[in-house]
Amino acid sequence: MNNLELIRNTNHPDPGKPDLLFLHGMSAGAWIWEEQALPLFGAAGYRAWALSLSGHGGSHGAGSLNHYGLDQYSTDLAQALDRIERPCVVIAHSLGGAVAQNLLRRGRQFAGTVLLCSVPPYGMWRASLEAFWLNPILWKELVVFSVFGLERTDIDVLRKNLFPGGVDDAVFLRLLDRAEDESLVAMNGAIGWPPIAPPPLSQPNMLVIGGMKDSLVPPLDVTLTAAYYGVEPHLLEGAGHMLMYEPAGHEAAELVLGWLAGLSLHRGRD
Repeated sequence: MNNLELIRNTNHPDPGKPDLLFLHGMSAGAWIWEEQALPLFGAAGYRAWALSLSGHGGSHGAGSLNHYGLDQYSTDLAQALDRIERPCVVIAHSLGGAVAQNLLRRGRQFAGTVLLCSVPPYGMWRASLEAFWLNPILWKELVVFSVFGLERTDIDVLRKNLFPGGVDDAVFLRLLDRAEDESLVAMNGAIGWPPIAPPPLSQPNMLVIGGMKDSLVPPLDVTLTAAYYGVEPHLLEGAGHMLMYEPAGHEAAELVLGWLAGLSLHRGRD
């Protein structure tokens, strides 16, 4: 598996339920799901996994981080699914959503797909233009982050925009301590060209969730993503980009659990 880190919860799952594979966004790793999501979904009877993409978490890879683009990340996801060997729902956040969609574009099928504050199927170009005009301070810091990494980025700007409802100091410092740089190649790929998604209306079993106060993936992009796949958008009041660390994360988890209850293993094997 090319030394990819793939962690799982330790519960005894219900064999009638699909496995869940959580996929992190930029600058994170499998660790971002380990504290809350894996235990929560395990308690609901799901065997849940979390993958660290190449160059992240415990998936160290070889060479520079910028060696990895969306295609390599999508190959990582495919290898993880091969290792799980069961029908699997992919739950992808932010940049991880671009990775999942890119693998769907390559013809792989999942038991279901959940896009959380995800890169839209047409890429981030529209959201980037919106930030340029309406939130130029954030836009500038995202450019700095893309080119120079976290060390040169104004962390206070990121904190304000990633956690619009605020975040506990201890939690934020813990996240900051674990945060990593991100591949410039992958981030450029997330702009949307070449194409990163399957054809519209082509994917069954899709759930799209976003935050009403998300500055990185604004509500309009969540709505357009849902329209692209022919489903209803779910926009959570007061939520920003980091749903798993916000009060709205509980509402998001309930949405996902309710949606999962409507799936069955014979629909959409991966």
